[in-house]
Amino acid sequence: MAMSSHSLTGRPYGSTGQGMPSATVHPGWLAPMSVPVEDEHASPEVLFDVFTQILKIAGALDRSASDALEDLHLTAGAFNALVELGKVGDRGIAPSELARRLAVARRTATLYVDILTRQGWAVRESHPEDRRMVLARLSEKGQALLDNEGERYQRRLADLLGEMSPDQADRLRQLLAQITSEIRV
Repeated sequence: MAMSSHSLTGRPYGSTGQGMPSATVHPGWLAPMSVPVEDEHASPEVLFDVFTQILKIAGALDRSASDALEDLHLTAGAFNALVELGKVGDRGIAPSELARRLAVARRTATLYVDILTRQGWAVRESHPEDRRMVLARLSEKGQALLDNEGERYQRRLADLLGEMSPDQADRLRQLLAQITSEIRV
């Protein structure tokens, strides 16, 4: 059957029948109606389900990370503190700032520094300008650990997330950052 160049009105497409061209159809007009509206919010039931899934994932990741870091005798949190100390370098960091960067309680950050210090990977020093303040930084041994083995342990921990496409990983990172910023409000 041959296709007609006429609309259901019997007029040719693009014509009103009065010598005037008809309005063209905007491609967006044919888009599905299920486009999310920014003003809509998920129900408390759905958000609670998301919350419990995050807790379960956090627990499972923590247990798996302990296995991945077993030969170092570190938890994922303490390893994260080690990496963060590596980022600040020789100037060191106050436990309160370390806690803020790791999104943990100050006492937890202090515990991480205690663990790293006992292992010989970190040292505590007095702040150069305020002797009442203590700074933590990597020791030479801690820096050598990061330099020689840091990437291998980071890969072990990253592998716990399984296979993800770059787009999936980026979207997940964005969603988690959004949740983190909501919590800190």
